[in-house]
Amino acid sequence: MKQSSLTIHDAPLSSRNNVDAFIAGGIFILAYLVFSLSPIHQLTDSNYSMLLSENLLHHRSFQLDHYAIPRLTPTWHDNNFKNGAMYQIELIGPHLYYYFPPGSSILSIPYVAWMNLFGVTATNLDNSYNPEGETRIQAGLAALLMAGLATVFFFTARLLLPLRWSIVISLGAAFGTQLWSTASRALWTDTWAIFLLGIGIYVVLANALCRRKLNPVLLASLLACVYLVRPTNSIAVVAISLYVFLFRRDQFLALAGTGFFWVGTLIGYSFYHFHQLLPNYFLPGRLSFSSFWTAFTGNLISPSRGLLVYVPVLFFIGFLLVRYRKAAPQPRLILLALTVICLHLIIIAGFTPWNGGFSYGPRYTTGLVPWFFLLTILSFRGLLETPGAKQQWRIRTTLSAGVVLLVLSIFLNARGAISYETWMWNIWPTSVDKVPAKIWDWRQPQFLAGLVRPPEPATFPYLGERVKFGVPESDAYAWYGWSWGEGSFRWSDGKEAALVFGLAKREEGNLVMRLGAFVVPGKLNQQNLEVYINDKPIQKLVLTEEASKEYSVNLAGDLLHDKNILVFKLPNATSPQSLGVGSDQRRLGIRLESFEFRPQNVRYALACR
Repeated sequence: MKQSSLTIHDAPLSSRNNVDAFIAGGIFILAYLVFSLSPIHQLTDSNYSMLLSENLLHHRSFQLDHYAIPRLTPTWHDNNFKNGAMYQIELIGPHLYYYFPPGSSILSIPYVAWMNLFGVTATNLDNSYNPEGETRIQAGLAALLMAGLATVFFFTARLLLPLRWSIVISLGAAFGTQLWSTASRALWTDTWAIFLLGIGIYVVLANALCRRKLNPVLLASLLACVYLVRPTNSIAVVAISLYVFLFRRDQFLALAGTGFFWVGTLIGYSFYHFHQLLPNYFLPGRLSFSSFWTAFTGNLISPSRGLLVYVPVLFFIGFLLVRYRKAAPQPRLILLALTVICLHLIIIAGFTPWNGGFSYGPRYTTGLVPWFFLLTILSFRGLLETPGAKQQWRIRTTLSAGVVLLVLSIFLNARGAISYETWMWNIWPTSVDKVPAKIWDWRQPQFLAGLVRPPEPATFPYLGERVKFGVPESDAYAWYGWSWGEGSFRWSDGKEAALVFGLAKREEGNLVMRLGAFVVPGKLNQQNLEVYINDKPIQKLVLTEEASKEYSVNLAGDLLHDKNILVFKLPNATSPQSLGVGSDQRRLGIRLESFEFRPQNVRYALACR
């Protein structure tokens, strides 16, 4: 075929390899720096996974009984008993096990051992769990793996595309997809899975292009690990195995034999520890399909979990795939990728809950990123092979639209990696677990959390007697910008926090609050506080002590409404983590213990006592 003028001539092979290696190193460094410096770390399901790695390293055991983990009242969750609220730990007889697949923990052992040499560990000196150490290990390894995947993507693209487009597309995949917003934030099961799957797809494509011989043992081992870290990838495992059977049958016996060895190993592990064919997390009974159409649609287009919303560049890829389908190479691999994508979307629509719980954006489709990347380079090659000078203006118009969609994708995924408000969206003003309907609310999409206020509460509770702000009963007054109650107080979380309250009668009075500030002598000496009532500024304070004091703000009657919004602006709010005084990522400003409205006919004033 005649090659488009958009392509460039590659250098001789030896020179090209040197240039590619240099560029790949630059991509790795850039991606690693961006991933490691992005501040949001999403530790939920993966909590205790690095503790298991240390347990395997030091005690040669999958049982977590060696550690001082509190034994809580067993709670039935996900078809088995968990250790109370620690849903990541399951109870098997008298023993504690990490509930999620052990593959990530096993594969992470070398990195964990390296970090342990430098004193970074998931345990404290008293053998208790150290969440700060767990976070540091996971954050470093996740960034390393996803930077590595970005380089794998680059080398995969170079099998078909010129240098400049390989750079653009690999970096686009790194920053414009869930690689940045999810997989690099913590060691989700998808993190190891897509890294290994990316290598597997490279192996298959290189063989299909006659660039490399297919190593069936290597490929089968990669696929086995992909399954061991996330069972949902059984779809990809079966699909690639079927592809080898149909088109590389001479390699299939070795592939199948290696695969059966790893399956037998998993079954042996399961029978030894759990006395059943597969571990609990691997059992298909976890699928219910009870809300299939809602889940299927939500995973594609909902404002807070939709794949097409958070990765809009997929519209561009879909257009290329349709428009240049005749020129695109390797139609068998295109069919393979589309099959895996469709089946994956069907399977995740059967999960309960289908929305991914506490996460950012379309977490459940993270495993599809390597497949979308494969479709991108195959369809893009079809575009570059399109002949005719008259086509060039159309191609440039198409590419311009693609650039716009890619920039939007990067912005949307950057929000999940950089903005703490997008993570807190899962909790405030309502929990996504308790109010899953918020996933469909375009008034408060997750990617805009922190940029726009959430919708006002439906009801404004009346404010009369003193409200103790640390107890659950006070949640109705907290609109946004607050953390959870901690018994006697509640921290603000972010640069702005708001309370809502109603009044039975509009009259002048004093709003009396008992509060302290987050200060760290020598690092953060004060909190500047600006107070607004119904968008009207009423006072400015400088707080220099964490110890609580009572403050009384006089509110004139003309400032009050039947429904009132009290806003605290906190420009100095900072996380303990950023100051090096703990692992807490919350941006703390004030700690509010209580507040009340006392009707009083006095002049507008501020008193502090």
